[in-house]
Amino acid sequence: MNEKSTILVVEDNLTTSKTLGIFLAAENYDVEFAFNGHDGIQRYLANRHDLILLDLMLPDVDGLQVCQSVRSHSDVPIVILTAKSTEDEIVEGLENGADDYVCKPFGAKELLARIRRCLRQKSGTPGKNQPIRVGEIELELERRLVKFMNEPIKLTKSEFEILSMLMRNPGRVFTRDQLIQTALGPSFDGYDRTIDTHIWSLRKKLGEPRGNPKYILSEPGIGYRLSDQHAH
Repeated sequence: MNEKSTILVVEDNLTTSKTLGIFLAAENYDVEFAFNGHDGIQRYLANRHDLILLDLMLPDVDGLQVCQSVRSHSDVPIVILTAKSTEDEIVEGLENGADDYVCKPFGAKELLARIRRCLRQKSGTPGKNQPIRVGEIELELERRLVKFMNEPIKLTKSEFEILSMLMRNPGRVFTRDQLIQTALGPSFDGYDRTIDTHIWSLRKKLGEPRGNPKYILSEPGIGYRLSDQHAH
């Protein structure tokens, strides 16, 4: 699907960078490297790559600052690379503009799936009048209508906003706070766990199997994503 998309790898570990470079080149991506945060920012601004793989632990400007800086200039997809034990860093990275994350050590197939998903999303999203379909779910933004298995289902305003946000970004991880701020509004004064109640209700209305959801997936300690296995 990619036609020589360009990827900027901002990673100070030479072994990791070399491994990523070999793997991504084999997948027909053009790859450029930066080994510290300052250089990463400058290289992106100069060359405007299609996607950034960004390590959070950098020797000068940390990854969160790089993310903030790049995001102030561009909506380029940013996938953060982080250690499994740093849930707080993952959440902070997502809240500072990252689109997704991959935990170290990561598998090549997982990383490639995340990259492809981000690039696919960047290539174009449905217009306001065009229905969004993910599996058996269909959502019309203009009419604020949701169908499941071709049957209309009734959602509250908050449930619609949450589902709309997830369906417009299949595969992308959203923290609870992001869902509150974007879907429920900055004036919302409830707790972040309120989102869990809305998600539970959405899953029920979509006929999700208890304990084994098909569409709305949990990211433990972080938030939620809509499965992109059924997106088209």
